[in-house]
Amino acid sequence: MLKDIIPIKFFNALNVAKEKIIHSPYIRILTHYDGDGTSAAIILVTALERLKIPYHLSFIKDLSEDGFKKRLQEEPYNLTLIADAGSDQMKFVPDMENIIVLDHHYYEESSSKSLNINVRDYGFNGTTEACGATMALLMALAIDESNRDLLKFMVAGAIADKQDIGGFKGLNSVIIKEYGKSYKLHKRLNLNGTTLLDALTFSTDPFYYDLTGKTDNIKEFLTGLGFEPGKEIASLNDDENLKLGKALFAKLALQGCESEALKYLETEDFLFEDGFSGKSLSKIIDANAKLGSNAIPVHYFLGDKKLLEQMQLNWKAFETKLIDYAYRSYKEMVKEKNIQYFYAPGSEMAGSISGILMLYVADQTKPVIGFNAGDNNTLISSRGTRNHVNKGLNLSLIMKDACKKVGGSGGGHDIAAGGVIPRGTEKQFIEIVDKMVSDQLESNRM
Repeated sequence: MLKDIIPIKFFNALNVAKEKIIHSPYIRILTHYDGDGTSAAIILVTALERLKIPYHLSFIKDLSEDGFKKRLQEEPYNLTLIADAGSDQMKFVPDMENIIVLDHHYYEESSSKSLNINVRDYGFNGTTEACGATMALLMALAIDESNRDLLKFMVAGAIADKQDIGGFKGLNSVIIKEYGKSYKLHKRLNLNGTTLLDALTFSTDPFYYDLTGKTDNIKEFLTGLGFEPGKEIASLNDDENLKLGKALFAKLALQGCESEALKYLETEDFLFEDGFSGKSLSKIIDANAKLGSNAIPVHYFLGDKKLLEQMQLNWKAFETKLIDYAYRSYKEMVKEKNIQYFYAPGSEMAGSISGILMLYVADQTKPVIGFNAGDNNTLISSRGTRNHVNKGLNLSLIMKDACKKVGGSGGGHDIAAGGVIPRGTEKQFIEIVDKMVSDQLESNRM
């Protein structure tokens, strides 16, 4: 039972939210547009469908003051349920009371009258132990314990937020132990697809430089090891898995990958009753979300099974584009004293590219900044490593302060954060961030 696995204050806050939800004739849902936010959306709309409560789901990208206010002012008189965002944005709308926030990001206390439920306030690390989908599942369980079957979407959201590195931890682990007893973790090489050729062609986690996306190189690599490129992954025996794993480990080590990236060589994954694994479910939801097709996985998992083919095609299209953009961005990356940065070749890709470059390809000593320049504003995604964080890096604070100094806004996690700044202020922004990174890391050395 939910009350047995979380602190009583946390449980009570969720129950206050539950009463608001079940007595509401209509609910506006806003979730962040990425894989975690879309997984949270699937959980929440399914729970509301089961209650037969009408709702309107929207996805939010712009978390600046203007962007956030604009969304809330679309339906100001209805109960609004926000997931995977909102805690830090409540300061923009302090007088709005009819809002429930389910979040896991860093935030500053404000005078907001909303019901702000953030996992960090109950002793859990929102970077590694609980994500937006975690909060959505807890809300669904508070409404009705029968919503435990939505656990797979929490797993998908946590993987999308990279909270599975080294195994699920903290609150995620507690929830899985309580509600995932019918699912078994299978340890295997992190290969997703049917054949070895397909798996390595579309592999972005891990990203094998000069293999990922390059079929001729993959064929040469596999045949050199004695494998047929078309060999099915499921047919690999233990010795073959060990041989291939050692070769792929050596490939990542030669790229200069640190332990955080090397952990992605193997995975402990769930296989769910609908045929999806945790990894494949996360990747397909995240890919559709990043392409702006969030509604497709939502409708598919609400029961529209004819959308499966389109959902899968979107995944391959996204991965193909992401791989191309990652190679291009790496070649064009600019190095400063304490950071490195690039301009994303396409919209909505900066975050995904930043993650790939930071973990697998770029200089491991410097955080990565990705820019996505629009007509008036530039969106920013930043990524560090756990080694950086252990040395004092906090990108959430850096993005918040640096963006503010150039007329924008930002925030997020210590290891990964983002923001928006006025177009044309990028150079000034980079100078500020480079100095702040130096100050944070230097302070930790003293």
